Amino acid sequence: MWIRWSVRLLIAALIAVQTCIIAVATAASAAPVTPGDRVRPAPPPVIRTYEIEGVIETARWYAARLDQSTSDDLSRTRLREAGRISHGLAMGLLRDAGLRRKSSGHCTDRRIRVCTSLEAVRSATLHRVIELKRASGCPIMVTGGTETGHAPGPFSHASGHKLDISRNRCVDRFVTGNYQPISVRGDGARLYRASDGTVFADESDHWDILFR
Repeated sequence: MWIRWSVRLLIAALIAVQTCIIAVATAASAAPVTPGDRVRPAPPPVIRTYEIEGVIETARWYAARLDQSTSDDLSRTRLREAGRISHGLAMGLLRDAGLRRKSSGHCTDRRIRVCTSLEAVRSATLHRVIELKRASGCPIMVTGGTETGHAPGPFSHASGHKLDISRNRCVDRFVTGNYQPISVRGDGARLYRASDGTVFADESDHWDILFR
């Protein structure tokens, strides 16, 4: 019981902090400037919305976990409610669904290419890779996310549309046996398309997946 109250108090505190930040930013931007003012008011703080939402969504997610027993339904609800989510929330959802993450640099900083980060990943992308796990029954290891070092573009890793997963016999059989081969990419990777528009590129040691 005390855990539930602690989490609910945390949620209330986070929402209060968010409200205060927005109020301060609004007041700073709307404050009148008189002719006698010599000091220019400081600009309102730059707030990345997904970071605040990610923290609050994480707290709400764990609070709901205390009251609900069906984690699959809960995960789907969290994914629908959040547009882009934080690395921490993304990892919680992946672990809940039985997926793993691997980084060659053993780090999560999206500014470093050897890290594997899920910061600001699209919730739809995360939902689809979780559905891949459920549909295939295969072990899924995410090895590439939103970190730098991938090819740029509007539908890229950086935009939250793509993930890399490790190859294994189970995943290979599922993709090649269920999805239509469509072409060969310029770098030689064979492409397979699912009925929902997801495109799998067969690279040397992993699958590069575009979730549209």
